Amino acid sequence: MHNSVLKNDMAYDDSLSRILGILSLIKEDSVMLSKVCAFLEAEIVPELEKEDTIVIPEKYEALVNGIAQSLQIGFICYLNMDSLEVEEIHQDSLDAYRGGMDEEEVSYKHLTWENKLEFEPLHSSEAFRIMEDFASQLDNLKVREILLDILDRKKPFAHFNNFIHHSNYREDWFAFKTSAYEQHVRNQIYLELDQE
Repeated sequence: MHNSVLKNDMAYDDSLSRILGILSLIKEDSVMLSKVCAFLEAEIVPELEKEDTIVIPEKYEALVNGIAQSLQIGFICYLNMDSLEVEEIHQDSLDAYRGGMDEEEVSYKHLTWENKLEFEPLHSSEAFRIMEDFASQLDNLKVREILLDILDRKKPFAHFNNFIHHSNYREDWFAFKTSAYEQHVRNQIYLELDQE
């Protein structure tokens, strides 16, 4: 055991020394530094991001996509953490209930659940950040600049969606947005489980 730890430490020191040696050789060469930076961003950073992915128990993971889809179309979702039942309620209905609708007029299941988690649609600032993140990661510089410019103008949500829906990036956007919502749901479940 001790030998394997020592070998790992030596390999780490050797790798670090070699990397720093290479960097010291090219520190004055902006072209070479740009190549190293591009390699790190393309090859290493995505691997690091994979490692940071939050993992939740499979029984909850199976519910993530459905909840994310519902949030995207304006539903508030409640998850019974014990039975894994999900209740979806449109924002307008819930607002009416919260505004004083007679409790006998509604039969929301989540009101009887002891151990529940509420998911609300993202705030506009969070939704805006997802649009920015999508635009920033595009390889097509022209489209990236157009979208970032749209996000700097008035009515960014309407103009962004109009551009996307009439572009070749429509499906990419839907996949990116769904993935971001799924991560949001996953994070909430993870935090809830972490508090138990």
